[in-house]
Amino acid sequence: MQFLALALVLLSFSVHAELYRWIDRPSGSVKYSSTPPPWYGDAAKERANPPVEVIRYDAPGTAAKPTPKEQSARITAATIASMEARWQELNKFFAELPPSTDYARAGEGIQPQIAAYQTLSRELDRLDPAGAKRRRAQRPPALDLLR
Repeated sequence: MQFLALALVLLSFSVHAELYRWIDRPSGSVKYSSTPPPWYGDAAKERANPPVEVIRYDAPGTAAKPTPKEQSARITAATIASMEARWQELNKFFAELPPSTDYARAGEGIQPQIAAYQTLSRELDRLDPAGAKRRRAQRPPALDLLR
């Protein structure tokens, strides 16, 4: 009986985990993990890598579910800045392509970049609607064909 009680107590402690969230720069996708990325906690490495948001565990019934406005407030300026930097990199990539590039028949090297650009643009427009007009004005003309 004591063994069963001890097992239940130990199991309940393992459930109280934190989640780590960051934007993967090569793909532009959002990554979640129960373990921190290798650069988390090292100040020198954190400057060169995307910022990590820690999502803390709240026991059921201890806190009210945050409103959508509160959830969006959790997105830090550093996260938006990181996404904006990746967006600028992708803009530069597309601006440097020859004007005759056929995006509809683009090879495997361009298709992931197109998908990352579209995903990142939608996410940035959702998180930072005030900057959407500016980003549309900065978009390379060739990318208008993707819409």
